[in-house]
Amino acid sequence: METENKERVFTRRELARMTFPFILDSLSIMLISMLITALISSAGETSVAAVNLVSPIFTLIVCLMNGISAGGTVEVAQSYGSRDMERTALAAGHILWMTFLSGTVLSLLLILFPRPILTALYPQAESEVLEKAITYMVEGSFSLIIFTVYTGIFCILRGLGASGKCLCLTIVINVAYLLFSILFLNTLKLDILGSALAQILARALGSACALAFLLWPGSLPFRMNLKTLLTYRKETAVSILRVSVPFGLEQIFLYGGNIVIATMTVPLGTAAITANAIATSLQGVITAAGQAGGSLAVTVVGQCIGRGAHRDARRYGFECIALALGLVALGAAICYPLLPTMLTGLYTTTPAMRETVLRLLHHLLIPMLLFWPVSNVAPYVLRAAHDTVFPSVLSLCSMWGIRIGLGWLLCFHFQMGLDGLWAAMWAEWAVRTVVLMGRMVKGSWWKMER
Repeated sequence: METENKERVFTRRELARMTFPFILDSLSIMLISMLITALISSAGETSVAAVNLVSPIFTLIVCLMNGISAGGTVEVAQSYGSRDMERTALAAGHILWMTFLSGTVLSLLLILFPRPILTALYPQAESEVLEKAITYMVEGSFSLIIFTVYTGIFCILRGLGASGKCLCLTIVINVAYLLFSILFLNTLKLDILGSALAQILARALGSACALAFLLWPGSLPFRMNLKTLLTYRKETAVSILRVSVPFGLEQIFLYGGNIVIATMTVPLGTAAITANAIATSLQGVITAAGQAGGSLAVTVVGQCIGRGAHRDARRYGFECIALALGLVALGAAICYPLLPTMLTGLYTTTPAMRETVLRLLHHLLIPMLLFWPVSNVAPYVLRAAHDTVFPSVLSLCSMWGIRIGLGWLLCFHFQMGLDGLWAAMWAEWAVRTVVLMGRMVKGSWWKMER
């Protein structure tokens, strides 16, 4: 039964205190990613292309870990919202060991079989690009194992609403990554190997800091110990998996779709692969602040559901989408006038490539403002209330039916190249927006049983 609250669960000040670090968190991740792409571009188009071929595979594994962690984050948020500290601690322990096991097993497959995996995925890749991609995959996979620790603890902190600690961890790991990249790429000229080494060291430092937050006395509202970390409790695991399994399967097919899209760029040539990578990194910076809407939704909606404040959960869900829209509009207003300067000042590109990148981003502006916020934030709102199957099924159908199916037709049948792939991307956003908004307005999601 819904708790009757005369006042809202969170004050405006509390929401602002959580939101601002989430914004800086998302911005720092995307800005560092853009700068790293710029640093790698100084080593040549083949290096950027190699990283762009491997990145979807790494992203798939990270998203699978995030899928497990997402279920744990919702469980932590709802347990903490109901002020059940024992259950909160158990959920945190389950996040850590489940994330570590899944990430380690998948990373070992990449370490043991890099050439067969890449050859099967990208049979038309140029030999130089393929060799660099193999090096990057093997070295980078070690950093993924280390990253499992960071990912698990970060999601625990997010579920608790400790956005300040999340921001601190993000700054540490990303600034370290940037500094190590400058050292290994610009100073020591280690090319692809340097980028992988920078990831390993940065993620090791970030994981060490995350462990300090987790184990430092008084840092968390509950106490973590070895017993909590190694305990298995069926009801906790089932609650986590209820979110994790649909989300994890969605991520497999969603980012598997991204790998398929990456294979579509290979026949277009190394220049097209590089242009796609640069345009994607810039688009990520423009929408980075908007990601805070999704991060905030997991915390506030999850805690509202835990307290039984369903009406507040619904209200906060729509407010998180509105927040994302405002932040994306602000990001576009700041970044779009600077795009020519950013391309010439940060990236080693040809005039033709710069023209391609600018064309892709200019065509994306209006669809991004209309469709990105709902299509990317509403799923977080629904999952925080344990409405998990619907957004996952929608993501799978839209990715494979529109982004891949329509993308292939536009790219090859209608010979639109990269423009066709990007048009299919925002067409997918549009369909997701219509369907998700219908689900949000209907209102059944905030009454889902746990």
